[in-house]
Amino acid sequence: GAALKGTIIHEALARFAGKYSTELPDDIEAALLAEAREVLTDYAGDTRIAAFWVPRFERFATWFADTEPARRADVVKTFAERTGRLVFDAPFDKFALTARADRIDHVANGDRQPGLVMTDYKTGALPSPKSVLSGQRPQLPLEAAIALAGGFGDLPQDVAVTGLSYISASGKDEPGQENIIATANCQDVADTMLANLKALVALYDDPATPYEAKRRRGFDYRFDDYAHLARVAEWSVGGDGEGDAS
Repeated sequence: GAALKGTIIHEALARFAGKYSTELPDDIEAALLAEAREVLTDYAGDTRIAAFWVPRFERFATWFADTEPARRADVVKTFAERTGRLVFDAPFDKFALTARADRIDHVANGDRQPGLVMTDYKTGALPSPKSVLSGQRPQLPLEAAIALAGGFGDLPQDVAVTGLSYISASGKDEPGQENIIATANCQDVADTMLANLKALVALYDDPATPYEAKRRRGFDYRFDDYAHLARVAEWSVGGDGEGDAS
């Protein structure tokens, strides 16, 4: 399934970054494929993985090898799969925001602006800059907020965040793709998303705030663990997703 595919690809990229955190190998494509094959050892007998996933990852590896040197320009060190934490006060109690960042590059003095570049890997469609900056997809800005607060442990402290980006590792018709969300005003974006989160937590810390069965138009809640308690299937009507009481 998609979850397993994502896990395998993330693990291969994390191993690559861990092994080549300060300097790229001479043959980037071969080195990345070697890590992927090691991760795929346990699934070598699966015909679907052999027939579809492996060729797609090979196409992505070619794209990655062509584009990675530019991303690594002036990078002192690449950090992979780092867990971060930021605790703030809320009306009811302290609230802990946690995240696991796929990749954080520490850019030093050079042609690029020094600071931290936060990157998230996706195996499906990439979020658009608009959806991220509007607050619909706040993951990367909140990771930036954690980094700016020094919440990623062994990362350099008191360093600005200078980039937010997504990389697609789908390996399909377009084998790889990078969406650069922001290279300026990352601090402002992170501050805004953190302020929005604090407001949301404060709202739901209020006992008078209801937990609605259908929360936001345009989002698919097929996997909502609580929808059955509201018997949504009995009163919902197809169409605009809002439903009508009956």
